[in-house]
Amino acid sequence: MKLFELLRRNIFWFFDFLNGGEIRQHYQDIKDVLENPNSQTSKLRCNNYLNNILQHATETTQFYSKFKNFKNLGDFPIINKTIIKQDPDSFLSSEFKSVKLHKVTTSGSTGAPLSIYQDKGKRVRHQAESILFSELAGHPLGARLYYLRVWNEANRKTYFKRLQQNIIMQDASDLSDSSFRKFIDKLGKDNSTKSILAFSSTYEALSHFLNEITHPLPVKVNSLITMSEALPEGAKQILRAAFNCPVVSRYSNMENGFLAQQCIDENHEYHINSASFKIELLDENKDEPAISGKPGRIVITDLFNFGMPMIRYDTGDMAIISEKSACSRQGPVFTKVEGRKVDFIHDTKGNLLSPHVITNSMWKYASEIKQFQFIQNGVMDYTLKLNTYPEGFNRSLELLKDFKFYLGNDAKIKIEFVHEIPLLASGKRKKIVNNLGGQR
Repeated sequence: MKLFELLRRNIFWFFDFLNGGEIRQHYQDIKDVLENPNSQTSKLRCNNYLNNILQHATETTQFYSKFKNFKNLGDFPIINKTIIKQDPDSFLSSEFKSVKLHKVTTSGSTGAPLSIYQDKGKRVRHQAESILFSELAGHPLGARLYYLRVWNEANRKTYFKRLQQNIIMQDASDLSDSSFRKFIDKLGKDNSTKSILAFSSTYEALSHFLNEITHPLPVKVNSLITMSEALPEGAKQILRAAFNCPVVSRYSNMENGFLAQQCIDENHEYHINSASFKIELLDENKDEPAISGKPGRIVITDLFNFGMPMIRYDTGDMAIISEKSACSRQGPVFTKVEGRKVDFIHDTKGNLLSPHVITNSMWKYASEIKQFQFIQNGVMDYTLKLNTYPEGFNRSLELLKDFKFYLGNDAKIKIEFVHEIPLLASGKRKKIVNNLGGQR
């Protein structure tokens, strides 16, 4: 790291020390648990965190007050966004009525936005997680971060915040070749220690551009960190070759924070943040543990939001879990984060299919297709929207054959050529849409 970056890092920890060292304490606590998750000390600590939040929730919130006689976590109901939105005040703790809570709002990509309130302790915990997980991804505190997303008045950072966090707000609304070319030139002129953070869809568009130019780039970047949906392996290989650095996927959400992150050695597993969350994997259709090796619903209990406790919260995401990792690190891992349950599609027989079936099938056409969106409209009816390069696309029959291999030969797939796949409010482009509803 450069001298100025080290100075920025030391100044941060110095001010934290003056404020009681809260961030440092949480940082060390998370680090200790993640490095030794199977130790008796870590297990006892996490069990205490769980019991504390359960006790607090039953004593101070209206919603959980009916579970005061609980014996274990399984006595609590599964909740989701819909249940919280029906009566959000019933989840707020009476202990924080006179305290200003921090409001975070989800983008509402799968429905109306959801607002969650977090107390100061949760915010400090989140800040410590951000520092530690960024370090694990190769981005040290104090180094510069290029943050690619669609910036607006709702998410724009103040000048002081940008200066404090050493963040460059890079607009990602324009994903044209000329825009990417300017961005690469900008990176090349920046001699600071730096990493890049962006949504998977932005990285995928960047990979299409990079696939046509010489590798590696004359740019020094520590790591590329992805958010949101999983990045296709083909895109990851192009990015890794172009920037000559690790590409690390992060699994997080606005409501809770950092839930899991891939190893920097890129073995594809996501190490679960068991220091801050109790995570269960439940069956797709019933509130029972998922079968080992099969996708299940990710249900989390936030151990640190005392302002608005979230116990057994169904994130809407699906994953496969393993209690043992392939690397030297201990603790449970997601071997796959499959994406949102609502984004899963069904074949013509009604069988559930991962959205990765579609995204992986599309990768072979990456040089001809800029963007796509796959929509299931009915039991056998599908629409594929394609935004192609100027040369056009003449492999429709081949593509349909690939899809019918997974969906069924009786699948009715309509291809529509469009000029753009619209952005969601969050700045993401939704690749998979399931409008099937209750027709199955």
